[in-house]
Amino acid sequence: MPIVQFTRFKTDKVEETVQIIRQAKKIFEKHGAEFLRLSRFHTGHWAGELLVTTRYSNWEVYGKVQEAVAKDPEFAQLQADGMKIAELQGRNIAVSIDL
Repeated sequence: MPIVQFTRFKTDKVEETVQIIRQAKKIFEKHGAEFLRLSRFHTGHWAGELLVTTRYSNWEVYGKVQEAVAKDPEFAQLQADGMKIAELQGRNIAVSIDL
C-alpha cells in the first residue's frame, strides 16, 4: 500500500525554489523514495503555490527515507536555503486503498 506525501510551499522566488527542489529530488530518491514530483497550482485557493509530492512503497520505506533524509547534511543545507525563500503552507499524507 503506497504512501504519498504532499507538501505545499508559497514563494515569490519560484525559479530558485525549483532549483532547490530539483536537488532535493536526488536526495529523496537516493534514500528510497519512489519519486519526488513538483507541480504548481494554477487555480483555486492555492493558486501560485508549489506542491511537492513524494511516494513510498509502504510505511516502512517511508520511515526509513524520513530518517535518512533527516540525517543527510546536504538535505539539511537545502532545507535551510529553501526556508529562506519559501514558506511551508501544509503537509498531508495519503495512504492508497487497494481496489
